[in-house]
Amino acid sequence: MRAIVLGCYARIIGAAAALLAGCGGSQPTIVAPDAMLQSAASVPRAHQHAVLGNSNPALTTGIYVSEDLSRRSGIFGYPSDNRKNRGPICSQKAQPTYDIAVDNGGNLIVPNSDGTITVFQGPDMCGRKLGTFHTIYNADYPVDASSPDAANGTIAVGIEQLDGSGDGIVELCTLKSGCTTSLTGGGSIDFLFAVAMSKKGDCWASSAVPTALTYWAGCAGLGQPTTGYENSDAGGLDIDNNGNLVSISCSPVNCSTPVLYVYSGCNPGCKRIGGPFPLHGRSQYGHLNGNSSRFAAADYEVGQIDIYRYTPTSLTYLYTFSHGLSGGGRMGVAYNPRSKE
Repeated sequence: MRAIVLGCYARIIGAAAALLAGCGGSQPTIVAPDAMLQSAASVPRAHQHAVLGNSNPALTTGIYVSEDLSRRSGIFGYPSDNRKNRGPICSQKAQPTYDIAVDNGGNLIVPNSDGTITVFQGPDMCGRKLGTFHTIYNADYPVDASSPDAANGTIAVGIEQLDGSGDGIVELCTLKSGCTTSLTGGGSIDFLFAVAMSKKGDCWASSAVPTALTYWAGCAGLGQPTTGYENSDAGGLDIDNNGNLVSISCSPVNCSTPVLYVYSGCNPGCKRIGGPFPLHGRSQYGHLNGNSSRFAAADYEVGQIDIYRYTPTSLTYLYTFSHGLSGGGRMGVAYNPRSKE
């Protein structure tokens, strides 16, 4: 089983050592795609400067999309309603790994492939960098992060260790002090895939081998395996405005039929209240908008963002945008503002 899993992960993660060596500890860089410059004419004049690289477009709503490809990597900001498939309105310099997240203040949290986590200031799209901190161990590979207040409070960072153990942990960090505490589960957490943190300070992590969801009350102590978790595979996590856990079932282990589940509780008993809802494409990560009426999912296979109408008991596909995206690599997506749960 482990050999199969590693083989599946190879296409998405690549050779972990080579990835880190490629970063070489250097400053993350970004190469803006030609589509960003070509799309300037389709962006309102007030925001055309953002397409050309201005990091402070004074636009407080939108959708962040991350791509990590061999020829270019970075974060791109799109209009929150992009039915017309417009190109990016702004960009951020980063080397994203898998998922990205936005906190309640519109601050953007980016796990980078060099083992660092960067926080960019909100609520303006593509705001200035507030700071960067490193994971506890050099063998840590941050794949996801979540926080109600990334600028001043605790940030839960989902870690996949690259020391050969395959073990996953959740590190608790702050922008000021970095990562200081490691949370482990009551059982094996292999190939940790996503993390979620509620506004009252509880933590969850999804893992792929075996498929499991782990819960930490108050983001402390030994994690408890949840019960009633019906996902057939790991995937991205979010929390809607009613406090329900929104969980994608799709990772490199098994993404033949990507679906979305909605659970209440999971502390540690889960009760399914919605799903499985079929997803339009192969999306491993997704996030809700400010009032939890829309869900954006990142289809990594073809490089597009699928937008859905969301309620806890229904999911309706609305439209797709892909201008300036390539596909074939890791992708994350997050609304600004995010779900307030």
